Amino acid sequence: MSQLILRKAYLIVAGYLMIKDKRAGDGSRVETKGVMPLEGMIMDLAYQVADMTIPEIDRAFPLATAGRIATDLSQWRQFCETIIKGHDQPDRNERLIVCANGRGYLKALCMTRVMQTEEGPVLDVPVQVIATVVDEEGVRRAMHDGLVALAYKTGSVLRETAAA
Repeated sequence: MSQLILRKAYLIVAGYLMIKDKRAGDGSRVETKGVMPLEGMIMDLAYQVADMTIPEIDRAFPLATAGRIATDLSQWRQFCETIIKGHDQPDRNERLIVCANGRGYLKALCMTRVMQTEEGPVLDVPVQVIATVVDEEGVRRAMHDGLVALAYKTGSVLRETAAA
């Protein structure tokens, strides 16, 4: 299994994750069964970056306290539920994004919002918390790739303003 993973290259092309087989020499052969939309925003086999779900709210609370987003669990729950339920409303532009490792443990949390500027829509990331001692660079890279995919999906440009 690990030998197979080492022979694959993962590319983001027009909103799709494409898996190219490096054994073709120039990487020109694309496995069609490996092409998938970025709906789940899987950027790295070790990490999954996606919108926070209701079951993840309590699990994300330690990250929220580390990032000084919240100090009270009940207020945190209400805050998250408001943002998560607002995804279906066109006037709501905030999201909570989490990064989970292969075992489902949350390793990062960020809050995003799409802002209209003179240059056009910008995906702003006012708060980002990375909490790992093992693979900080891998989590940071997966989170960044997920945010780039979200910016593409929302038709905006990524602007990261803080990291904790």
